[in-house]
Amino acid sequence: MTYLEYVVEKVSQNGRVGRLSYNGQNFRTPLLFPVVSLITGTTANGGGLWKYILQADHSNGLLRRNLPVMSQVLHFLDFIPKKQNALATWRKLGIKRRYREDVCLPVEYTAPIFLDSGGFKLLWNNSIDLSAYGLSMEDGQGFQSILKLQENFGGDIIATLDYPLPPKLAASEAKERMQKSLDNAIAAARLLQKPSHWKPFLYVAAHGQDRDSMSNYVRQVFDEAEKEELKYYNFGLAVGSLVPLRGAHKTTIIVDLIKGLQDSIPAHRKNITPIHVFGITGSLIPILAYLGVDSFDSSSYVQETRSLSYINSETMRPQPVLEMEELTCNCRVCQQANLEHIQDALISEVSGKPVHNGNYKSKYYADIALHNLEMDFRIVDQTREAIEADYLQEYLIEHIKKLKHLQPAIDTIASEDIELKIRLSRTLISVSKKQEFKNNESVISLKYKPDDFNVSNNGYVPPSGKHIMLIIPCSGEKPYSKSRSHRFITERIEKVLGDITTSVDKVTLSGLYGPVPEKYEAYEAVMRYDFRLDPLDKAQISLVTERLVAYLKCHSDHYHVCIGYATSKAYRTILEQAAQEVSNLQVLPVKPKSRRMTEFFRKENVAELVEKVNLYLSNAELIPK
Repeated sequence: MTYLEYVVEKVSQNGRVGRLSYNGQNFRTPLLFPVVSLITGTTANGGGLWKYILQADHSNGLLRRNLPVMSQVLHFLDFIPKKQNALATWRKLGIKRRYREDVCLPVEYTAPIFLDSGGFKLLWNNSIDLSAYGLSMEDGQGFQSILKLQENFGGDIIATLDYPLPPKLAASEAKERMQKSLDNAIAAARLLQKPSHWKPFLYVAAHGQDRDSMSNYVRQVFDEAEKEELKYYNFGLAVGSLVPLRGAHKTTIIVDLIKGLQDSIPAHRKNITPIHVFGITGSLIPILAYLGVDSFDSSSYVQETRSLSYINSETMRPQPVLEMEELTCNCRVCQQANLEHIQDALISEVSGKPVHNGNYKSKYYADIALHNLEMDFRIVDQTREAIEADYLQEYLIEHIKKLKHLQPAIDTIASEDIELKIRLSRTLISVSKKQEFKNNESVISLKYKPDDFNVSNNGYVPPSGKHIMLIIPCSGEKPYSKSRSHRFITERIEKVLGDITTSVDKVTLSGLYGPVPEKYEAYEAVMRYDFRLDPLDKAQISLVTERLVAYLKCHSDHYHVCIGYATSKAYRTILEQAAQEVSNLQVLPVKPKSRRMTEFFRKENVAELVEKVNLYLSNAELIPK
């Protein structure tokens, strides 16, 4: 028996309204699944931000409101120690029962839980060791391990284990990863067809680099689904690899991918196949709903909070909460929030104790997060209402007037939608030519390994006239020096020190290769690799630490001082471990408030770095003659 069913209630010329029915409960689409962390400790009592987001009083907590949520199935790795039986009770009881037994909620949580496969987490670290939990991610066993976790946790909706595609990935590697995703999806569907007490609703993860490759992928999915074994099996499609495409000039790619997916859904399957997009919400919701997308998920509401950003209810753009003078929003959260208390709590040095009226600092972070989430809910509700009133096209045009950066996406849709094109011209919104993208941008590859570049093998000699080595973490954008983070540091130092900044020698700390001096930034292996260093990847952290220590021991005598500046957990760990072996290395900021990338840009931390560099370069002995 399948406990969750999807039915289309209304199909308009643009967009559709559907219903997810689950154990007597109905949830209308378009629908937003907030992404949450449900397993944040050995019990369900939780802690920190998530306790308040899930269980907040005044009926704002997501579990108190009995709302559908999504959780990445491997998120527990960030919270639970990797040891025998640490996860045993969660797996034995399942998430809902665990919360029912550990947490006293005014209502029982019965809404569906959507468990993603964790494919994005595995993208740069597919060798995550799950042996302590009795699981294996070795070839051929990964999808079964993920499926077993999804079953143990009691997922009502699940997504198949996929292999996301980073932007500009080499075509051969993309094809290989798409085939693996497809194989996992078909294998999971066949297993779920067998008699079992657990019958979740399955979403097949779908990927493509362009419209044609997405269309071909979906066509293969349904070719398999039309075979006798799966002929009457209903499932949804969940589009992945979209998060890196959220920038204004990349939204046209998102539009093309959704069109490619729609191109290959058989006509008799269209009204029984819900479409979900991973990681895309906010201002793109009306556009995606116009293209036939039924559901979305959002973690940005928490990410924005961690950077102290509050979504303005009028402009729908983030603004620094510490610079606000009043709360002008009337959402359910802001009606009960106190801006002065929020601001005082965020800048308070108090830790581990209440800051206001018995409330901890986490409560005020949650206030911002839940407000930001309400803004996403508001857009979804307005979009659904517009579809029901056959007004989505007009709503979309008004939406674009406020958010000009989405114009390229609308232009792409209008290129094949004559009615929309005419309406756009009538409202004096110009329909530009479809955004052309540079074809000469280099592709990236996930096949580069640590030995593809090692500065110790290059006979490197530091440039003369350099008196301070400044080590900062790598960036996704290449070359590193043109990235926002590297330019930010360079500009701040130059603003204070002027010409003598040339005495600073910047060395990038790559999570894959270790130290990368500036002269090597244009090397092919450095320009084309794509790798995210996971704080849990102890083997890689150890390797990078060894290379950094070797580099410092070889070259630190060339400098008067070596300074490492990092705030994110993995890179901070490497610098601190290296400093224990090389006395000439100083790690800044000395006491960051947290180990997150957002701290990298905090003005107090940057000021500390600039002051330290200035201290050395202002010393007459250190200024080059």
